[in-house]
Amino acid sequence: MSAQAQTLKNPFKDKKLSKLLFKYSAPAVAGMFVNALFNIISRIYVGQDVGAVGIAAITVIFPIGLLYMGFSALIGIGSNSLFSIRLGEKRHDEALRVMGNGFILLIIMAGFVTSISYLFLDKLLLFCGADEVILPYSREYALWAFPGYFVFAIGAGMNHFIRSSGRPKTAMATQFIGAFINLIAAPLFIFKMGLGIKGAALATVCGQVISFSWVMYCLTGHRSVYRLMWRNFKLKLQIVLDVVAIGFSQFAFQMATGILNVILNHALLKYGGNLAISAMGVALSVNTIIIMPTMGLSQGAQPLIGYNHGARKYTTSIQTLKMAMRWGILVTTVGFIILEVFARPIAAIFNGQDAALIDMASRVIRIVNIFLPIVPLQMMATTFFQAINQPLKAALLSLSRQILLVIPLVLILPLFWELDGVFFAPVVADGVSTLLAVVLLKHFFNQHGQTVFFKKK
Repeated sequence: MSAQAQTLKNPFKDKKLSKLLFKYSAPAVAGMFVNALFNIISRIYVGQDVGAVGIAAITVIFPIGLLYMGFSALIGIGSNSLFSIRLGEKRHDEALRVMGNGFILLIIMAGFVTSISYLFLDKLLLFCGADEVILPYSREYALWAFPGYFVFAIGAGMNHFIRSSGRPKTAMATQFIGAFINLIAAPLFIFKMGLGIKGAALATVCGQVISFSWVMYCLTGHRSVYRLMWRNFKLKLQIVLDVVAIGFSQFAFQMATGILNVILNHALLKYGGNLAISAMGVALSVNTIIIMPTMGLSQGAQPLIGYNHGARKYTTSIQTLKMAMRWGILVTTVGFIILEVFARPIAAIFNGQDAALIDMASRVIRIVNIFLPIVPLQMMATTFFQAINQPLKAALLSLSRQILLVIPLVLILPLFWELDGVFFAPVVADGVSTLLAVVLLKHFFNQHGQTVFFKKK
């Protein structure tokens, strides 16, 4: 064992489970929430400056952003899950090698996506749902935003290692720093300098570059226990295969979400025009405020689940999931109530002068969040199976909603209910995919003498 590995401490030892989950999840939840909030504020600025067409332009680009997020999740979450398992197995040198390989893979993947995005920009934007009205705005935003996407993919992927190394507050700071820079820069670039939608892109890039710099400092500085080192950068085939296998469910989820958004944008354009795309963009932005903290909770639970599974503490691993599910349901239920009651004033924040946008957006907000309180069940189940190295089940859960359910529903329901069919397709998929998650969890828990929600019988 190396000298560095000998100094590694077990960050999960001798701590109460609820305290550990709070320690690792609270910073991630706060960071996700703040990041989602500030990204929405940026869209509000665009809506106020450019109008509904600006919101639609950013909404059209979203699938490309999901492409970056997908590769970041494939490598970042896959390598981090393997990293946590290796720590639980006391294989510290191997854990450090996994982290180094993950870093190199993130650079390769992010570079590949950026090159493809620039080479086929207009074709990608048209494929994602842009028309002749939206295309110039989407192109201007994308040209300036892609460098930020590149460093975001690497930084977000490596930030998982900061959290798993026992520094969840430091990981949270990564998201706070980027969001804060974005918040300060966006109004300066958009309004003060008159850069419009290009200013929104530049503000985002500034935040992402500074966040990435912070992540690299934390993983290479002298205070880092789990440190990136040159000798661990050489790719090892077995590690690459394991990382891809474990992270594939999250990658599939992001890619399926991207495909869904492309089909959704085209359906919205066909049945409701650019106004419908803008309204859905507003609804999904607001939905992100509630979903992102739940994702943060899921990220906080992941290293605990993976570590205990690797240490063969299966009951503790299961109890971690149950606790995370309960907390997630509480968060989304509160969010559901707020969105249903205040949908109209929330929609008006994006552009108070556009009555048509407010009317449609407020209605869409209420529709797409009908099953919001139960969404954590599906999300947490995916994380659980991923963390315990059962990628096929995790991939099935990821794909069940996005590919197997939503896409067919988006294509079929509008034939009967037109625009309403587009709006209700994700709702139906949420209900069915959550039911599938409960069935898979019930089967797994029965094998370990557990019930799905409560304590051991």
